[in-house]
Amino acid sequence: MAENNRKAIISVKNMAKNYGETEVLKKIDVDIYEGQVVSVLGPSGSGKSTFLRCLNNLEEITSGEITIDGNTLKGIADDPKNKKLNEKAAREIRKNVGMVFQQFNLWPHKTVLENVMECPVHVKKIKKDEAKKTAIELLERVGMAGKADAYPSQLSGGQQQRVAIARTLAMKPDIVLFDEPTSALDPEFVGEVLDVMKKLAEDGMTMLVVTHEMGFAAEVSDRVCFMDSGYIIEDGEPEEVFKNPKSERARAFFSKILNVG
Repeated sequence: MAENNRKAIISVKNMAKNYGETEVLKKIDVDIYEGQVVSVLGPSGSGKSTFLRCLNNLEEITSGEITIDGNTLKGIADDPKNKKLNEKAAREIRKNVGMVFQQFNLWPHKTVLENVMECPVHVKKIKKDEAKKTAIELLERVGMAGKADAYPSQLSGGQQQRVAIARTLAMKPDIVLFDEPTSALDPEFVGEVLDVMKKLAEDGMTMLVVTHEMGFAAEVSDRVCFMDSGYIIEDGEPEEVFKNPKSERARAFFSKILNVG
């Protein structure tokens, strides 16, 4: 990894997230570099999705800070005034950071094409003709151009998720966060979504992916971060983390998942 020659597009410093007395994330320190694909792995309840949601202020951080493209979110326990400042910073972050969720969240009363056009037209004030042209190109890119006039209820789960990815890309983000994008899919539809994500990686998109898909993480990721009990306890190249994890917890996890000793 040529990290020394890359810009740290996401920088997380000493970040923690509490729900009341419950510490969900504890002292997270990590830099994500421009163009990297980073898979975040770990057992259920380890804080993976919460970590992702903190990056665009869908969850407020308790302490520490997150800087994305020069915009900084700061812990609200460090200073209550940060709550208001974070709202302003989050608006800027969300202009350049897209997110794809487990559930597709498509508007059921709008066609596939309208779903992809909606945010560019109403949020970025793009002219409808331009937004339509871009939407058609993106639907072609994710293999859904033939379903432009269909409604979400007429699509399989995999097709809906591909439309959701196109909708995210329509906002022209610098970074895309994927929160277990295949976990709600029937197994037969997982591959078509992963194929789209692989193409995005090949095109140089910066991606942070919470996933249980070990094959994807091994094949596509530049880095793997393994989380447990609110900490990132492993961070390295996939082969290194999978085959030679430093922690006993990661060794136990991967020995069960990957059937390695």
